[in-house]
Amino acid sequence: MATAVLLLVAVVLGGVSQRVTGMGFALVTAPFLVLLLGPVGGVLVVNVCAALTSTLILLRVRRDVAWRRYALLGGAAVVGILPGSVLAQAAPSAWLELVVGVLVLLALASSLLARRAPAATGTAPAVVAGLAAGAMNTTAGVGGPAFSVYAVASRWPQRSFAATLQPLFITTGLVSFGSKLAIDPSSLPALAWWVWLGIAAALGVGVLLGDRVSRHLSQRTARAGLLVVAATGAATIAVRGLVELLAG
Repeated sequence: MATAVLLLVAVVLGGVSQRVTGMGFALVTAPFLVLLLGPVGGVLVVNVCAALTSTLILLRVRRDVAWRRYALLGGAAVVGILPGSVLAQAAPSAWLELVVGVLVLLALASSLLARRAPAATGTAPAVVAGLAAGAMNTTAGVGGPAFSVYAVASRWPQRSFAATLQPLFITTGLVSFGSKLAIDPSSLPALAWWVWLGIAAALGVGVLLGDRVSRHLSQRTARAGLLVVAATGAATIAVRGLVELLAG
């Protein structure tokens, strides 16, 4: 019961973050769901929940989506998902926890450092960002930071970027979920039906709360809080994996 409650709280917080900033569901929930459900099962739940959350948000922001950029980034992300899925199934649990934590921390740092880089133009930066996002989405459950780095580096306006992220997250989340189930059908966590129902309700609650919060909270403040929460969770996972490796 305690695990289920913590899981639902993490999902609600992730939904709020996603609605307020355009991204953040995976960043907020992945570290904690991996701790609760394990590195493979946790990321699998993150993938499907992120896709459902983005679907709810897309209904509100679809007019601002840059569909051409979505096609380029999304196509590259799908290509990057396959090697990520293989790694997620083959790597030992402790190693995968360490990798998940470190990947999130590196991605967060890269998102901040990208602001100082020259403007990125052309197809190549978008393809690289998409490939990285797809691979990270299946191994760590977080593809948003790679897209964020590209958006900052290419000077992509925030409103269009936040809207376009939603179909990108739907695509990467569902493809990652399907590819990992195809490789190992037993990887889906054995949660009770009422837990899945609770997750669906928590997603809706998170998005609705995010609607209210977004009216009173600046984007800068919301992003700062998101980075702190995600970094704390990622560091916890990385340390846990390292401790398990040293103990083994």
